[in-house]
Amino acid sequence: MHRIPLILATAVTFALAAPTTLAIVGGQAITSNDASAFMSKAIPGMTFDKLDPKMKRQVVDQLINQTLIKEEVVKSGIQNSPQFKLAYAALRDDLAVDMWMKQQMGKITVSDKETKTFYDANKAKMQQNGKTVPYDKAKLEIMQFVKMEKFKAQMTKTTESLRASSKVEVKL
Repeated sequence: MHRIPLILATAVTFALAAPTTLAIVGGQAITSNDASAFMSKAIPGMTFDKLDPKMKRQVVDQLINQTLIKEEVVKSGIQNSPQFKLAYAALRDDLAVDMWMKQQMGKITVSDKETKTFYDANKAKMQQNGKTVPYDKAKLEIMQFVKMEKFKAQMTKTTESLRASSKVEVKL
């Protein structure tokens, strides 16, 4: 007897979470999840659900157009061309470097002591409208600045070490 409310609650939760089909193009569904992902890339913080009906239609039309163009691209076979393969390899390598750099940045920590020391050493520069900005208001920006400076130093050290352990010839 107690299972029925749980089953109903689960069904309702699933129904609310299931994406709605907004259009079908060549048998492929364009869902509310697709529209939400599109919106989050286009305007961070904006969701598809917040749009008025006219804007929702424009987003769906844009997704339909993208789907049709993607189908045409696949038909063209451009992804098998040497130029595409070279460009794709370069993008893949750049993405890997970006992800690695973000990973390295994520390993860097900045303590409250470091931010306070920086604040105290640069108090004269902590001015806004002729008044000193309180530490609590400046702390986040200081932490980001110190983290970036640590990251730059770490990358310099890493590249120097890599250069030292590799054969590098500059022909400039």
